Amino acid sequence: MTMLRNIAIACGLAVAMSGTALYAQDSGVTKTEVLIGAFLPLQSGLAGGAAQVRDGALAYVQHINENGGVNGRKLRWLFENDSYNPQQAVAVTKKLVERDGIFAIVSPLGTATGLAVLPYVAQKKIPMIGPVAGSPRLLEPKEREVFGVLPSGIRRGQAVAKHAVEGMAGKKIAVFFQNDDFGKDLRDGVKEQLKAVGQSIVGETSYEPNDIDMSSQVAKLRAADPDVVVLAGIPKPVSLFVNEAAKQGWQPKYVGSSPISDPLMAELAAKNADDINIVFDVALPNMPESAKANEILAKYTSQTRPGYFVYNGMIGMMLFVEALKRSGPEPTRAAIIAELEKLKDFRSDIFPPISYSADNHAGISSYGLAKWKNGKLEVLKSWK
Repeated sequence: MTMLRNIAIACGLAVAMSGTALYAQDSGVTKTEVLIGAFLPLQSGLAGGAAQVRDGALAYVQHINENGGVNGRKLRWLFENDSYNPQQAVAVTKKLVERDGIFAIVSPLGTATGLAVLPYVAQKKIPMIGPVAGSPRLLEPKEREVFGVLPSGIRRGQAVAKHAVEGMAGKKIAVFFQNDDFGKDLRDGVKEQLKAVGQSIVGETSYEPNDIDMSSQVAKLRAADPDVVVLAGIPKPVSLFVNEAAKQGWQPKYVGSSPISDPLMAELAAKNADDINIVFDVALPNMPESAKANEILAKYTSQTRPGYFVYNGMIGMMLFVEALKRSGPEPTRAAIIAELEKLKDFRSDIFPPISYSADNHAGISSYGLAKWKNGKLEVLKSWK
């Protein structure tokens, strides 16, 4: 009898396990929950932006869960600090996938770290949606698992340079850039656009995300005597640069892209941010289109101001939720990828419309124009 009872128990376990496998073939999905994750540089020179991406993503997760979840399941988002270290990013991603059992990677931040993780993501066939990065390899990806949202640094650089020449009458253009793929791609896009109109940059200098003294960078670019300086960076180091330039009595015209549309820029640079032109591709907090996102943020993370990095955290979640809804009652990673590849003109309001196909996982390519003035952004032209 004992042997028969053991056999019956074994058969019952086998049936139960078989039923579970049929129900959810990929890890991270149960009858009540979908587990997703991200790597974020929460202890680094990029920590400010990473914390805002985290808060934006978490606010949208709370919003979805409070409104019933997706197809009867709540979302749970795990995030791991990688200190903007590529090797650490790979290690924490492996932990999220192999130990925590996440279903997908949503709204991670980091260009160098994203590139390091890319081969593992492709090998394991884990969807990675909305990486906040600058490299074409992440934003115009060839890997079927990856879906970019932002324009690549190359495209941003081209758009910024076009405005520097046509909108600011720039004849001598210099570039201040972050010394990694994020900043270098933007710089290279500037160079490409200038070459197309018979110009070239007159000077360039870089910074590391943890730098706090920008006096040598300011001195180098000032010696090149540009009439327009392209700011290819993020709010904290860019604000240090413009503050140091003002301290030295040098005030060239400035133009940058969406990352320095974040409210942190005006907070750190104060009046020195005035008249900085922004060629933006992510909604600005004071645009009417941002109202719904701002309402969600105010409800779930009132201490976090809306802006560029916060909206980047939200958009990855919005895309994942849309694909999850369309995947039906038994979602798989393959289904998420297939549904995203069918997405046409997805409207989030905080980004221009997003479309994907089997051959194109690149994100947006529309730009607006704004200018900092008295701590606020004046929208001069929307992307519409």
